[in-house]
Formats: sequence, C-alpha cells, structure tokens
Amino acid sequence: MELTKINGLNPEEYLHPFDAKTLHALQNTKGLDVLVKKLYEWGFETWLKQQFLGSSLKLTPTNFPDVHDLFETACDVLDFQQRPQLYVMRELYFDFVTCGVENTIIVIGTDALEKFTEQELLFAFGREIGHIQCRHVLYSEIGQVMPVLMDALSAATFGLGGLLSAGLQFALIEWLQCAQYTSDRAGILACQDVTVACTALIKSAGLAAKYDPTLALEDFKTQALEFQGVQKNVLLRFSKYLTQHKGWEIARANQFFKWTDSGEYKNILERKTAYAPLQPGALNFCPGCGARLLSEGMFCTSCGAKLR
Repeated sequence: MELTKINGLNPEEYLHPFDAKTLHALQNTKGLDVLVKKLYEWGFETWLKQQFLGSSLKLTPTNFPDVHDLFETACDVLDFQQRPQLYVMRELYFDFVTCGVENTIIVIGTDALEKFTEQELLFAFGREIGHIQCRHVLYSEIGQVMPVLMDALSAATFGLGGLLSAGLQFALIEWLQCAQYTSDRAGILACQDVTVACTALIKSAGLAAKYDPTLALEDFKTQALEFQGVQKNVLLRFSKYLTQHKGWEIARANQFFKWTDSGEYKNILERKTAYAPLQPGALNFCPGCGARLLSEGMFCTSCGAKLR
C-alpha cells in the first residue's frame, strides 16, 4: 500500500475534543503545578528513563533495521521532524511507552514487536508520534510514576502533603484516557488503514494469535459503535478511575470509527482541513521553552513552566 505523506500536518487537525477539554480541566486542577515542580526537583524523569534504559536494547538502522525503517516511514508520513531514540524491552503485553520531554525515547514491548504486523507497527509508531506532537509526554510521565508515588506516600509525604488528592488523580486519569483517542487518530493517519487499527486493538485486548484467522471485523465495529461508556457522566468517569490500568480498546475503537466515518480523517489526508487557530488572547508560545501551546492552561505541557 502506498502511503500519502501529510505535508504540514498540525496536531490540532486531529486533536480529539475530549483530549482538549480534559487537558484544560487537568491544567487547572489545584496542586498540579506544584506537583510538576516537585517531581522535576526530585529528578523523576531521569529515574523513569533509567527504569527503561537499564533493561532495553537500543534500536538503530543496523540493529533491528526493518523496525527502524518502519519508524522512519511513520515519521515521514506524519511530517514529524524529530527522531526519538528507540528501544526494545522485554514485556509480556502489548505496549509502547514514550518518555522524556527533552531527548525523548520510545520503548517497544517485545510482545508487540513479535505479534504486530508491519502495518500494525506503523499504527503503533504513529500513536507515539501523536503523543509527542500533541505534547502529552509531561503528564503521561506523571501518570506512569503515580502508582509508585502513591506507594511512597503511604509511608511519607515527601513535602507533597495532600497534593495527590482524589480530584487530581481523577483529572489525570480522565485526561490519560482521552489522550488515547487523539493518539489513535495519529496512528490511523500513519498506517492509513482503519482495519489495521482494529486488528492492533483486538490483539491488545487479548486475542490469542491462533485465532487471528477467525477475526470478524464487522462484529468488532458493531460492538465498538454500540458501546455507551464514552458518554460523559460521573459514574462512567469514576469507572475509569477504578480501572485505570485497562486499555479501554472498545471505547477507543468507538471514537476512531466515528472519526473515520465522519469524513474528518479523509479530509486530513486530502489536506482539506483548515488550520485551527488558538482562541483570541491565548498565549501562542511558551516563554520558557518556546513550544507552541495547543490550549490555554496554567502551564506549558512541554516544560512545565507556569504561564499565568
């Protein structure tokens, strides 16, 4: 399949509205700016990177060249100029992790590397590129370290006191889920085949390899579109808080099917989408790192600098 390079792709073209809304709510949650500052004072990002780099194999043009070429293809299709370092780590589940606001790395779980097709790997790489383009990395890192932090806080506060309130955790988990809707869109733009996105999610949801030939994708689409759990009410939102380690593959499929069926996906490929400007009066660039801001919030999602 010949892929269409999406020249000048702006992440606002595929940003999911739930992502933007929950990010705004998260950024304005009391205590988040102090939490970010504290974590960086402790060097948590360095610690997080070391957890991956201490047991991962670096992926280069000469080491895993086929996989490296797929990543280059995903970058070219999405017109993504950065080239994060790639690593492979032994994991018994389908996982890709992006870490590092600066000097970003992408870590690939071996289960995904072994069982995903080349097209499915394109989808997965596109998802991680989407996370980087939309500046998800800062808050995603906090989400990764949160369980460890909560265990530590059961014995000591480390100066954080009540910062990790249920409200802050709730806002973070809600945003983390909605950020997946955005990154799935980037993944589909990278592989340019919604069927590939389906099979990747089905495998992630737990399908055993021996049942691959029996996949009924229309049944999967019907199940996804019938799913009602994406609707915004307190009980369903709280269920995400209780099941934060779940992949919510059906909810994600529900959202990307609606997106592709709406014609928005095709419009991006055909470059019919107009650039969506920021709201009047919004700060366009972070004064700390110069990163473009996708929404008006309390501080930069790239470097954590307070904006107002």
